[in-house]
Amino acid sequence: MTLPLLDGIRIDGLPVEQLYPGWIALERHPVVGQFEVILFQDEDSGRQACWWIEDGAYKGSHVMALRPDVQDRLLTGMDPVFWPLAEGVLGGDIRDDATSFRTDLPSIAFRELSGLWLGRHAPHAIFIAAGHADSGEALTCPDGKPVAEGRMKALLSARRGTDVLVVSSPFSAMPVRAQIEMKLGTATAYRFHDALENSVFYLVWNEATPGNRPSFYYPRGPLLISDDPSGPLVPGWILEWFAQHSGHADLIRAARPFLPEDFGVGQASSLRTPRVPQAAPATAVVKPTDPKPEKPSDNSPEVTEIRESEPVQRRSFLPELPLEPPPVLQSPHKKGLFGRFKSLLGRDDQ
Repeated sequence: MTLPLLDGIRIDGLPVEQLYPGWIALERHPVVGQFEVILFQDEDSGRQACWWIEDGAYKGSHVMALRPDVQDRLLTGMDPVFWPLAEGVLGGDIRDDATSFRTDLPSIAFRELSGLWLGRHAPHAIFIAAGHADSGEALTCPDGKPVAEGRMKALLSARRGTDVLVVSSPFSAMPVRAQIEMKLGTATAYRFHDALENSVFYLVWNEATPGNRPSFYYPRGPLLISDDPSGPLVPGWILEWFAQHSGHADLIRAARPFLPEDFGVGQASSLRTPRVPQAAPATAVVKPTDPKPEKPSDNSPEVTEIRESEPVQRRSFLPELPLEPPPVLQSPHKKGLFGRFKSLLGRDDQ
């Protein structure tokens, strides 16, 4: 007598009549062509596993365990789903031909497919332990894009708060806002787009250890920096999320970029320099021609000349908001991080 959901399934030409003790069949889904997947679960531990079926015959319990010819037929059949996403939104711009999505497959099965498909068709990501960032050394991504000294260390020191996540791009050092938040089961990923460098990258936190630093994934590198044991699986998880969520394109297009009023919003990094209080008095200096200036009264403050203080070197990747311009002394025009930021917003000084 065959079991429910296993009717017509054969192993070595014989019908399936029993399973290992404690295991039950939960779901059965068509995948592509003659392929099906059956989801099983252990009643005691809750562990899940899959059977991959082709034309009614059991082929393996994991996509990686399939014979090469079977694996090729299955993964090739998934090309219409994964190709437009892998070459588009995963590491760059959204493609209009990304129209095939799957919400019916069990997550464990879809992750097997997405991870192996990406490993087969995309260049293997260079994996670096996050401890590399502790040195603060500069690095060059596999695609040649540089990351200046200290930037990766600052990025991996990012902490999440209650507001939209804002971090410093490791490529341009400009502040960028998270475009979307992706729940990946036991992990949460955030997608960022650096408009100056036209680069997409992700930060991924393992929710089982939220106090640990995140993993960094740069698809175009491809580069993956992580201390998490599940770090190498992150690229496939993100691809699977896009393949399940047809509304991701609208969310990304609706996400606004970082704006000047976002200074101080959220926690961009633990290295962030505290803001200068708006009410902080400027240093007042009496004119040299006044030998003995009188102490100003509360009702009649003395008119004094404001001297511009010397610039202070700070370890901060966010540009400082300028104080009110001094009435007498003017600093020469400088081109720095803040100037690049104004260029990004189309507000060049005349």
